[in-house]
Amino acid sequence: MLQSPIGKKHRRSLVCAAGLVVCASAMAQSGAATPLERQTEEAFRQVLQQPQDLALWSQYAQLLVQAGNYEGGIAALERLLLNPDAPPDLRVDIASLYFRLGSYAMSEAMLRHALADSRLQGEKLAFAQALQVELAKRNQRSRLSGALVAGLRHQSNPMYRTDAAQVLAAGVLVPAPANQAPQSDNDLSLGLRLQHAYDLERQNSATIVSGFGAYLADYRSSSGRQLTASPTTPYDLLVLDLNTGVRFKPAPEQLPGVTLRPHVLFLNVTAQGHQYLRNQGLGLDLTWQQSEKTQYAFTLEAVDRSFERRIDVPAASQLDGHLYTLRGRVNHELNAGHVLSVDAAASRNRAGQGLYDFNSQEFRVTYSVSYASPVSKGTYWTTNVWMGGLRRTYGAADPAVSATEAHKDREWRIGVGHTMPLAPAWSLVLSVEHARNRANQPNFNYRNTTLSGSVVRSF
Repeated sequence: MLQSPIGKKHRRSLVCAAGLVVCASAMAQSGAATPLERQTEEAFRQVLQQPQDLALWSQYAQLLVQAGNYEGGIAALERLLLNPDAPPDLRVDIASLYFRLGSYAMSEAMLRHALADSRLQGEKLAFAQALQVELAKRNQRSRLSGALVAGLRHQSNPMYRTDAAQVLAAGVLVPAPANQAPQSDNDLSLGLRLQHAYDLERQNSATIVSGFGAYLADYRSSSGRQLTASPTTPYDLLVLDLNTGVRFKPAPEQLPGVTLRPHVLFLNVTAQGHQYLRNQGLGLDLTWQQSEKTQYAFTLEAVDRSFERRIDVPAASQLDGHLYTLRGRVNHELNAGHVLSVDAAASRNRAGQGLYDFNSQEFRVTYSVSYASPVSKGTYWTTNVWMGGLRRTYGAADPAVSATEAHKDREWRIGVGHTMPLAPAWSLVLSVEHARNRANQPNFNYRNTTLSGSVVRSF
């Protein structure tokens, strides 16, 4: 899967480049009632019978690309280059497929020939130029990429307060406090995400990969610098995180699609200008590119968490402990521009008191589709739809709520997001999400609907 945007007008094109390397009429011909696999076998049979017929080679290449066999598609398309009058567009298509496979040197060489041909015109020329810029970045030994985000958000219940009329207090149902009723709020957010890769030029593709993030949320209702045990407004937050490690292929010959990245990580959170949380720990990333269309990614983290400097909790050190998390993701490209992602995670937190211990499991399914913009020719919009759930069980009962029953959460989320390019390297991201928690105690039942809009500058 592609890991970063191109940052030009046609950068969205690369996401589904392999599906766009053939013309629409040829795609229509390949969509007959006969299964794609049988069509490909029949096209191969015809090619063997008439190897001099370049039109048959073209049809065969298109079917291979549609089936996700990009290496086979490249071989078949390169057969068409035997024609001395082959159009330069063909080399651009081949360069796109090489890009998808991560063969940037081959892609750049093919693209250089295409750009030297004066017949390359229009959108294909603009796409080739954008691809050339991206290839120049990816072929550098030291590469820096990232995004700057500025957004506005509205939440119906940002503090996740209960919507129940009665709550438990020491095991007894009492009316919910009026000052703890759900209240809507707006916030302004600013975010910066940077990633740097330094190629060590080893045979196992060893690269030092580092990431840095900064996030600021400023709520309209929040003011001052005071932290309280029972706040009535959300805290303004500043989050900083850093991770760095070496990514490499442990067995480049036997398992060329597998990469590992052991790394260290740090995170610091301040609320209303006061220290709130500090994390430090170790992690291990494992990625398996099973095929051109399917990728598996796993992350294991062990983090030491420190809350001891929080001034709004009398025994903040009891919150300190260790958090162990295993996350997994599967990305599968169904066809050009259509991607299905499944995320799952399991966490185990151990703190100074059992009522702060928890085990959690969560999942999320996302369907993404990229398609030609109806308002700006040559650009692509992306729409995401997702649904997810979370189950969290705490280790012991909280006497302030119930002396006999520990807290359990059952949360569901559903949302829709939409990304639209505004200009080269600029995009508008809109999203709406609804979350609902059905806990075993009324104190923790809540609903929250989030509407957000962000402008993203990628580089």
